[in-house]
Amino acid sequence: MRNFSIVFSTVFKEAVKTKAYVYITLGLLVLSVLLFASPTILSNFAKDSSEETYKLVNRTSLGLSEQDLAKLDGNWDIVNNATIESLKEEIKSEEIAGFFVLEDRVDMMQLNIFVPKVNNELLFTLESYIEQKRVASIVEAQSIHPSVVQALNAPLQTSFGSLYETEPNALLIVYGLIAIMFLAISTYGNNVATAIASEKSSRVMEVMITKVAPVPMMYGKILGIGLASLAQLFIFIGGLLLWANLGIFEIPEGSFVQTLIETITWGTAAYILIFFIIGYFIYATLFAIVGSMVSRPDDLSSATMPIVILLMVSLTVEILFVMDYPEGILTKVTSYIPFTAPMSVLIRIVYNTIAPGEIIISLVVMILFIGLFAGIAAKIYPKGVLKSDSLTLKQLMQFK
Repeated sequence: MRNFSIVFSTVFKEAVKTKAYVYITLGLLVLSVLLFASPTILSNFAKDSSEETYKLVNRTSLGLSEQDLAKLDGNWDIVNNATIESLKEEIKSEEIAGFFVLEDRVDMMQLNIFVPKVNNELLFTLESYIEQKRVASIVEAQSIHPSVVQALNAPLQTSFGSLYETEPNALLIVYGLIAIMFLAISTYGNNVATAIASEKSSRVMEVMITKVAPVPMMYGKILGIGLASLAQLFIFIGGLLLWANLGIFEIPEGSFVQTLIETITWGTAAYILIFFIIGYFIYATLFAIVGSMVSRPDDLSSATMPIVILLMVSLTVEILFVMDYPEGILTKVTSYIPFTAPMSVLIRIVYNTIAPGEIIISLVVMILFIGLFAGIAAKIYPKGVLKSDSLTLKQLMQFK
């Protein structure tokens, strides 16, 4: 136990003292601040639409008025004698934000739009206003009773119903969570393999193996690097929870940040940490095996490719199938496959489509597989670390 604690503390201290670790940790802390400050930052850079000026060239018989147009966003001027070229020059010189040309066509009217940046809300309200004026002129010319027109033009009310008990913006949060999990597992798992391969190439292992047993050494490396990565995740999620509870940032109603606060509760944060830890250990044991198979760190990129492919396949399955169908049969199956379960279960937790019993069964399955992989690694690791040349998995299994 003492040997394990020595390796564990040494690996952990070495990991947190590297410049890359410090920079990434500070970057995560800054990212947590930017997530909450982004609505305020974007609002400061966004131009106030009420200060923008638009011009409308009316080449029809419709009685459009600037007073009615003033109800729309921005300031409006109706000009009937201006040329298109002169108005384009006004846009280029930033005198106006855009202009519109309304013309008569055969049995219809055409609205020509000249804006550098499309404002869909403004276009919709302008088109609705012109359509109302056009219908009103036809009603007056044909002596149609206004009640008939009102009945014909009654709008169809639509609303979107949520399939799951979650916010619409939760999809973005799920994307972020599985992306962080994928990057963290691949990065820190590769660090485990690199640490083992580096010691083999420098012959340090021959000295260490006389003082520390191989199995405690392997577990010490896996847990030491795992705790370092977990510390970064604690800092990031802790930063999010801290800014959410301090209330120092102004958060608009219905924004992504508000959804983040409502979705990442203390309970959800605990689940994120649990499944991150389990996902890390599932893959870290595989990376440890690969690290003991190669003779130098330069060979790791090709040796770890099967594990990286497995990770990428798991991520692809989550994005293409699980996220869109969190209650589908494939989603339920992937919740019990150890390589996909950490991400699948986490997605189902965010969408509230998984029962507590399913979470427990999935956890038990993943823990059993961690024990299986750890047992295999404990058999292979002592055989591979003392060999200075690269070995295949078959050779390691047969090595006496």
